[in-house]
Amino acid sequence: MRLVALHIHHGLQADADVWECACERMAQAAGVAFHARRVHVAVDAGQGVEEAAREARYTALEALCAESGASVLLTAHHQDDQAETVLLQLMRGAGLDGLAAMPMARAGAVTLLRPWIDVPRSEIELYAHTHALTWVEDPSNSDARYARNALRPLLLGMARHFPAYREALSRSATHLADAAALIDEIAQADLTQVASADGLAVAALITLSAPRQRAVLRAWLAEAGMRALSARRLDDLRVQLIEARDDGALCIELPAGQIRRYRGIAWIETGANDAPEPVAIAIGVTQFDPARLADQRVSVDAWGGALLFSPVTSDGIAAQTLLAPLSLLPRRGGERIVLRPGGPSRGLKQAYQEAGIPAWERQRLPLLYAGETLVFAAGLGMDRAATHNGPGWLITWSAALESAS
Repeated sequence: MRLVALHIHHGLQADADVWECACERMAQAAGVAFHARRVHVAVDAGQGVEEAAREARYTALEALCAESGASVLLTAHHQDDQAETVLLQLMRGAGLDGLAAMPMARAGAVTLLRPWIDVPRSEIELYAHTHALTWVEDPSNSDARYARNALRPLLLGMARHFPAYREALSRSATHLADAAALIDEIAQADLTQVASADGLAVAALITLSAPRQRAVLRAWLAEAGMRALSARRLDDLRVQLIEARDDGALCIELPAGQIRRYRGIAWIETGANDAPEPVAIAIGVTQFDPARLADQRVSVDAWGGALLFSPVTSDGIAAQTLLAPLSLLPRRGGERIVLRPGGPSRGLKQAYQEAGIPAWERQRLPLLYAGETLVFAAGLGMDRAATHNGPGWLITWSAALESAS
């Protein structure tokens, strides 16, 4: 087993450079490899310095573990930290996940262990004094501006009446963690029933009780890598999803994306919604011979997909047509298309509606033009007004996720 020491320099204290040097000296004296990382603590809206520093710290620690080859990360959180965390979460009105506080172990790319989480601070200090150990005191631990520190005088008073409060709060955190895990298991089972590759089926979601609906939505957002919502925001989302008109298009803005609902299906989008710029393309074929030509695939990164030109003996786009300059364009309005041989011409808007393609998705589906002639609309197919009975090209479109499979 190889041991490495990791240190995060937050840049929040004047003596932070001194602390890093002290940690490095201790590691060298113990013959332990030392790695340090400086981070910038960026405070987002609604986020305090403590939370921002914690996020930056764990992100940096995971990166250092990966760089140093460490598979297990040990931290020095103790029982007093756990008691403070439970009380802080109570003061904030946290749910079960928050009240469960800090687990002794957490699996992930790097396993996080807190071996001292059931050990009171007094025992650690006694050991340190007995063995003449040295350490650094962070002055922010006594700064009453931080919520955690404001609790400590209250805890001193509590200890006089409830001397075993640390152990009691730690047990409560364990019980709450079990309850949270049980709810997560139920939510995952429910999620498999209401979610699919297409999105979340609102009709199936409605059959669940309100608490299970909230649990499913939390699990769904977590799977998409979205930050957890407050209880009020989560319930607002739940109500909007289940009460939206089925023939309408709903878009709910979140900090890291949008949730959309259309025709009874909800899904999460995290990418940009603007239509890409026009792109000129070429298939590199000047003469058509179906017996000798293979499929021609043209990747178009700007549009997040690829065009596939397949030679066919009939009902394709004539090779001569595709000799004109080819370009992928967004909708401009007023376009018309024929979707079956001999069928009527209809507006693209009507065709998209009949195909069940929501309005916001249409602007990311390209139109292929040969010169000034529309020959293909992604999501709909070829314009049959541009096909003929002889040999030609069958055109299809695959989005990035489809083309990667």
